[in-house]
Amino acid sequence: MSNDSSENCPAVSSDSRSRPGHAIAGSRRCSRLCPASRARTTSLLNLAAELLDPGESYVEVGSYRGTSLVAAMLGNDGEFVAIDDFSFEEATQEGLEASLQRFGLEGATIIGGDAFELLEGGALKGRSVGVYYYDAAHDYESQLRGLQLVEPHLAREALLVVDDSDWDEVRRATADYVTGQPNAQLIFDIPGSDGWWEGMQVLAWREVRPA
Repeated sequence: MSNDSSENCPAVSSDSRSRPGHAIAGSRRCSRLCPASRARTTSLLNLAAELLDPGESYVEVGSYRGTSLVAAMLGNDGEFVAIDDFSFEEATQEGLEASLQRFGLEGATIIGGDAFELLEGGALKGRSVGVYYYDAAHDYESQLRGLQLVEPHLAREALLVVDDSDWDEVRRATADYVTGQPNAQLIFDIPGSDGWWEGMQVLAWREVRPA
């Protein structure tokens, strides 16, 4: 996987440009994401995790062999959670754990099983999720549900990172999610290219509380 540098920041979505006064756009996490583009996907995850506040968790759904989890954890403190049913090709929990050990990383919570059942069943109860990375089933319903189910556990300000956003169903589900959720805004829409896999989108979450 490429970690090559890039001189340009990811394109800001047209949606965020059309709503410059939106409170989300000025949040600390959003304003510091742009430099992550220099090392592309894995560095974006690493920087997002760096921005976790004390007591917050990084949670990913769909860890496979651990590339994303390792990227998020390297050099960062905090609580890290990986959820995967290990049904994809040669994925195993033992393989994921081996990847972490290879980089000297400890303390991650690995939860095996169906992500939707786990999220609905309270697997994240008591956690404040500051960064959520979704890279599991990418059909429309699963993509939409994967974003909706984490909402009760999100910190007041959080980042939601969506992988494979070049896929039609992923893009459509994420767009519908943002349209129907006033707490979420699309801030980065990065097309797939060398180092960006099949495209990534970053949503900023800011809980709108009644005045």
